[in-house]
Amino acid sequence: MSAPDDPLSQVLFLSEARAAVSTGLEAHGHWAISVPPTHLLKCNAVRRGECWLDAGGTQVLLRAGDCFLVAPDQAFVLATDLSLPPVPAEHVFAACGSMPFARLDAGAGGEFRCIGGRMELPDAAEVLTTALPPVAILRAGNQATSRVGWLLDRFEEESRQTAPGSAAVAAALMQLVFIELLRGLPDIQASGWLAALADPRLGLALQAIHRHPGKPWRLSDLAEAAHMSRSRFARRFHDMVGRPPMDYLLHWRMALARRQLARPGVTVAEVAETLGYSSESAFGSAYRRVTGNTPRGQRTS
Repeated sequence: MSAPDDPLSQVLFLSEARAAVSTGLEAHGHWAISVPPTHLLKCNAVRRGECWLDAGGTQVLLRAGDCFLVAPDQAFVLATDLSLPPVPAEHVFAACGSMPFARLDAGAGGEFRCIGGRMELPDAAEVLTTALPPVAILRAGNQATSRVGWLLDRFEEESRQTAPGSAAVAAALMQLVFIELLRGLPDIQASGWLAALADPRLGLALQAIHRHPGKPWRLSDLAEAAHMSRSRFARRFHDMVGRPPMDYLLHWRMALARRQLARPGVTVAEVAETLGYSSESAFGSAYRRVTGNTPRGQRTS
């Protein structure tokens, strides 16, 4: 199966980023839970009630319909009252076993319910991982959260059934939830790779790079694709994406190279030609500069 054309789909496809369902939370009363950092991208969607989120220097009140993403290696706290000492999440979730929700009885008070998920972002998804803010809040009524709400309605229907394939359907729905939330980030971010994809001009240049990574691109070619002058394009690309256009092209080619080198029977020369290099040595030099390894060393590691 070949990789798709659009950049976000390519990154998710080539990195084999896969979402999984996390145990949800049902609570009432007054409570606070601390969630330790992991190497996973996490999301939660509030389905009932409200709570505070404290993450990455952000403290915000979440209500039903709101969703949030927490970047890898970012701890966070959920609480009805942030002045309460938080209970470690492992204490709350340890006893739930295979149940879809952990239950926390913290006395009299309002009811709260959220559904969560997690996504591993391998090294090939670096361009996406580095573009993520520590925490992103997507409010109810946003187009992305409206679609997420529909997906979670289907998810909850599926979780109540015991039909064959229910677990696979639930995982597929959670994958779609993450994609919708990622696609919704440009609505709340003024910069970053995802915002650049949504930009009517920079998006054209990024699409051109991802569709034809082996083309002998020059800065002027990419600026022309974006319908901008070279200087304005280079400055705006760097400001939004965080690296110069030609450096971005180089790193994307090497991400593709790592994937191709892992395929049995593919030679280094074939990979070099596919990615637009005139010789193995030129490709090897570029590969070593980005990865710190040689193409052949990559194959044997």
